[in-house]
Amino acid sequence: MPAFFVTLLPLHLALSVVLFFGLLMGLAARLGWLSIGRGCARLMIGAVFGLGFSLGRALPEWWGILVAIVSIIGGLACVSAWERRLGLVVVSVKGPSAWGGNEPLLTPEGEPIRVFNHSEIAMGGPTYCDYLFPDGVLLQGLGSSAVFSSDGRYFAAPVPSRQNWGLVVLDRQQRQLYRCADSELWELDTFDLDVLRGRHSPLVDDSVRETRLGELLQTASVSNLVPVADLWLEPDGYPENIPHTFERHSADGLQRLQGNISLPSTFRDLAQPLEPLRSPRYTVSINGQPSDLLMAADAPLVWSTDQRALACLAQEHASQADGDQYWLWHVDDGWRVLPAPWVKSATEPSFYWHELLSLEANHVRIGSYLDYPRPSSGRYGYRLDSIHSDTETQAGHDAQGRVQVAEFKLTRTAIVMPLDSRGRRGDSYLETQPMQGGVCAQLAWLADNSAGLGGYRCQIGDWHLPGSWLLDHRVSDCGRYLALLPFEDSTTVTTHAVIADVQERRLLPGPAMWVERILDFRDGRLSLAVIAGRLGQDLESSALQRFNIPAPQPGSDPSFFHACEQSRLFYNTVDLQVTGSQLHRVAPWRLVDRAQVANADGDFILPAPGHQDAAWLFGSETEYADSWVRAQTPRLGGCLLTASGCALVDLAPSMIWSADGRYLALTCMATDVTEVCGSYRGWQLLLLDVQEHTLRVHSQWLGNRPVFERFDDEQLHVRCFERDWEAEGADDPGSIQSFSLDLLLQLPAEQLVCQDGFWLRSSQVNLAPLWRALTLPAIDYFQPESL
Repeated sequence: MPAFFVTLLPLHLALSVVLFFGLLMGLAARLGWLSIGRGCARLMIGAVFGLGFSLGRALPEWWGILVAIVSIIGGLACVSAWERRLGLVVVSVKGPSAWGGNEPLLTPEGEPIRVFNHSEIAMGGPTYCDYLFPDGVLLQGLGSSAVFSSDGRYFAAPVPSRQNWGLVVLDRQQRQLYRCADSELWELDTFDLDVLRGRHSPLVDDSVRETRLGELLQTASVSNLVPVADLWLEPDGYPENIPHTFERHSADGLQRLQGNISLPSTFRDLAQPLEPLRSPRYTVSINGQPSDLLMAADAPLVWSTDQRALACLAQEHASQADGDQYWLWHVDDGWRVLPAPWVKSATEPSFYWHELLSLEANHVRIGSYLDYPRPSSGRYGYRLDSIHSDTETQAGHDAQGRVQVAEFKLTRTAIVMPLDSRGRRGDSYLETQPMQGGVCAQLAWLADNSAGLGGYRCQIGDWHLPGSWLLDHRVSDCGRYLALLPFEDSTTVTTHAVIADVQERRLLPGPAMWVERILDFRDGRLSLAVIAGRLGQDLESSALQRFNIPAPQPGSDPSFFHACEQSRLFYNTVDLQVTGSQLHRVAPWRLVDRAQVANADGDFILPAPGHQDAAWLFGSETEYADSWVRAQTPRLGGCLLTASGCALVDLAPSMIWSADGRYLALTCMATDVTEVCGSYRGWQLLLLDVQEHTLRVHSQWLGNRPVFERFDDEQLHVRCFERDWEAEGADDPGSIQSFSLDLLLQLPAEQLVCQDGFWLRSSQVNLAPLWRALTLPAIDYFQPESL
């Protein structure tokens, strides 16, 4: 705008405008209005262009062009020189990155700063860490982009957050900490005596921000750092009211264990300076007799049945490196350390212990548990994730296919260690959870095979089970059964599972398969992680091909299970059902009698009315494809095969047959759609004609999470919802859309192509060999007469 108007002015007035803006720049700089001065500089640049254009108009032909170019270049040089002289030029200096790596490691005086406890606010996001200054000031959870003021008095750092970032300024002289909420500074660049400069999110615009120190300190909340030992901390930066002593008495009151807090002389030199306050340790004495032991106030401890001895978890005061060990104290013999209660094998299930359960005259019982080896993608995967806490698990489906969630508890055990144990493998034995009648099974080590896997003798009360067994086991929820895996001589997997029926005192062997681990045992159904084959590293897993190298027959060469760089093992979940005196394999699919919802789980067969046809959907999973249950999340990527031979891929579970069994309405969820109302996903309606072998795709996008209500001779009714996931207790009844069958049949029809007995889309003919190779048991039921 200044260039346009100045161009229209006479030459003397145009020159006056340029000089006027130059004077305004000088006046603003003198008064300290730097931002106004920079704004005048921008206006002066426009006026210089206008003066150049005015000179060009005043002179004839090419002289005007030459003079205009020279005057503009010279004028811009003068403006730049004037800005620098007035101090209006902002030197662009980028400070440390918010993603870490360049945190200040020295104070302005040259003393070292400890920077530790790095973490991220999200995966791959900005980092935060702790700063320990040489004078003992400890600041926790600050951003990595930190700077000192030019005079060294102040230290500033952002506070990363998923929502609103904060800002912290430390007054090093007064030991005062100022916290400013809702700061726009992600990265700090420079800190002059009175101005802090930085930038907003580099992920968005990396735009420059600046704030005056005085204004910042006036609006921020201030706290005085408090001395704690040789540290200076925020008032709420450490645990307060730590008990300085605790006592544990025997049941008869005759024995008394007392703990008195033990704090180091200096905190600064510790790897975690606040660890003695967050997890204090106490020196131990019994009946007034001191010991050389340290223990936590909540450490496991148990008195003997005669109250004359105790076992606890503690460590020697002089030997911090050894960590906690189990110790035994007796009123007559004093203290002695106990060996490790269990000698683990690397190839056995993850096995951990901690709690002390009881102390008898000759042995101590220590609580322990086995890990939960959940497949990495729900009921299948290419690894078994080792979970070490109680969690949620899938326990069935409702009528519309929703996952029913139940609590999963880890397999609890008890290590029974003799008090005269020397810490050798086999000195201790294992007790299972209590079974029917309160009896516990005992697993005692016999020997290890060549793969390092232990074989154990199993005894349930006075019932000695024949043979040897692996450590992995599971007591059924009813307590009547104990699931075991037979010990093999030369492999880490076994050839079948066995159930011990305590009530009938008999063993129920399962069908032959390569069993890696026991997963769960509830409602009479035993779930196993079974190795079905291998998938080449150069192949992508799909529902049609989870593996391309089938596992050998059980009992054959075990080298198939050795580590291999060219392929990876495929783990599948197999369920075995206890029925009377038999243990039989459960089909991996469900026979349903109604339309399934979009978040329906698992393989299922939906018969057509009158059993004229059937649709088998398998392989659908959430877009996350992980081991979490995610009961409310829609499934996608499923494969469909009808009894009439139509084979389609990339479908969602929502489907319904027409009343006459000729048409099958299907759904598909596309996760890469961006043009639909700004969403990143979209749902499509498809219509399959199983008689003419044609497929129609509706051009109109459906709403979220469609579920079919009815499909009569005239209309198709589908209910869609506001959200794409099914929130528990949310008020989202959805709305019904109706589609005329006549209008649907007017859509362009894609003729399916017959290949090897399957009717495929022309773009998916290459999948015919994979369809032909399917050997799942559900294939046997794709005959109308069997339905």
